[in-house]
Amino acid sequence: MDKYEYKLRLEEIKTLNKKGRFQESAQIADTIDWKKVRNTSTLGIISDVYKINRRFDDAREILLLANEKSPQNRRIVYALCDLAIKTGQVVEAVEYYKQFVQLSPNDNSKYILLYKIYEAQDISLEERIAVLKEYKKREYNEKWAYELAYLYHQAGMSEKCVEACDELILWFGDGAYVEKALELKMLYQPLTKQQEEKYRQFRQKRDGVVEVRPNDM
Repeated sequence: MDKYEYKLRLEEIKTLNKKGRFQESAQIADTIDWKKVRNTSTLGIISDVYKINRRFDDAREILLLANEKSPQNRRIVYALCDLAIKTGQVVEAVEYYKQFVQLSPNDNSKYILLYKIYEAQDISLEERIAVLKEYKKREYNEKWAYELAYLYHQAGMSEKCVEACDELILWFGDGAYVEKALELKMLYQPLTKQQEEKYRQFRQKRDGVVEVRPNDM
């Protein structure tokens, strides 16, 4: 395959990815010899395509190629660790985690990897909570804020759960995790009036209800 044909196929892969047609994208990826490709960003994209198609061995093979070409690339090491966790290779994941921390000791993503490793090992809720609390001190992300709130729920720490839900709702205001936080809080306490209105709007949107106001008539 010459460079021109390679570029055409790569563009087709990217176009299919944008359309969510990942199975077709993987089929085109199968026709390319990725050992000859030096661009690690491109290899990362292809690994993701295989991962989405649950072709984890192929995804790992591509990431290993990328790692050979750029062994100090923290994104690749992160992806290898994440994939090892996903496939149940916890010992391998721990090694990649250590490598990631060495490469990028100040990257907050290390807490997410550690949390996932703890989850895979069924480490206690208290220890998992401690990891996400440490992450929260450095970075407040709605997905992991909700995960922390849910851990409090699982651990029977109702006050902490409600507090975490209220904070998430106030901070982010909208989105799937805000809706989840509203529903989680309702297991313990009634919502405030503002929260009730917010939840009503979520339900209307979910049910496809269009509210008609007097000014619209």
